Amino acid sequence: MIRTFESLKLSVLGAAACIVLASCAQQPTAPVASGTTAPPPAQASSGGGAAAAPAADAVDPEVLKALDKMAAYLRTLQSFQLDTYSLTDDTLDNGQLAQLGRTARLKVRRPDGLQVDMHNDRGDRNILYYNGKTASIYSPRTKYYATVQAPPTLKEVVTVLNDTYDIDVPAADLFWWDSGKMDPSAIKSASYLGVSAVDGDLTDQFALRQDDVDWQIWIQRGSTPLPRKLSIVTTSDPARPQHTVVMRWKTGASFPAGDFDFKAPSGSHRIAIKKSDGTVENPGK
Repeated sequence: MIRTFESLKLSVLGAAACIVLASCAQQPTAPVASGTTAPPPAQASSGGGAAAAPAADAVDPEVLKALDKMAAYLRTLQSFQLDTYSLTDDTLDNGQLAQLGRTARLKVRRPDGLQVDMHNDRGDRNILYYNGKTASIYSPRTKYYATVQAPPTLKEVVTVLNDTYDIDVPAADLFWWDSGKMDPSAIKSASYLGVSAVDGDLTDQFALRQDDVDWQIWIQRGSTPLPRKLSIVTTSDPARPQHTVVMRWKTGASFPAGDFDFKAPSGSHRIAIKKSDGTVENPGK
């Protein structure tokens, strides 16, 4: 009998988990702008009150500019550490929602270094290593690991892991902002809600709507417009499950040599990994 990591789900921040692009193929895509900077939204004020509700299906262009400014800043980050805490609803067979919490610590070095240490409320822990050549997933509790050949960039590897192995990398969408591509027509409405505190820092809160998805994003004010919180509601599901994630950043972080290379611990065992199409990729292939 071949042991496998069966459709291992390492979900998701997504710092923009489904703000954006193809790494969240199950969700409609939202735009990522061209990279020019923009001033804070015109309605922003230090008072923190919510802005008046916009007309139905109105898209405030200042909201898209704010997303564009955030994307441009993210593209300047060559290395960073990101700690996330997320709550994700799962719809039970009887239609009731059940919530699962997850934490993740991402260490990122562009263009080809990634380590993700993930825990959930059930006590599961998995660590993902990527070094530009291979991607490995290791379970410290079972001491099983799987290793696959990987493409040379972060943007490519998150796509391969998602599409080929059904693995959602937390905050995968962050690596797609590099493209600077966006389809503004995907946004059906966009509004500025006001100033809000996240972990004690002031942010601008925005609400957006796409086909099948309502989402909010909280972007840090000032010269470092980082995404600090994201909330997504799947409106195509009658239960309206929600995913919310809070992000804590350490920009400019440096990491020891070898942080992105997986070295099998003593007593660990390499196993097969089950692919998205149901086939099994045997160890060593």
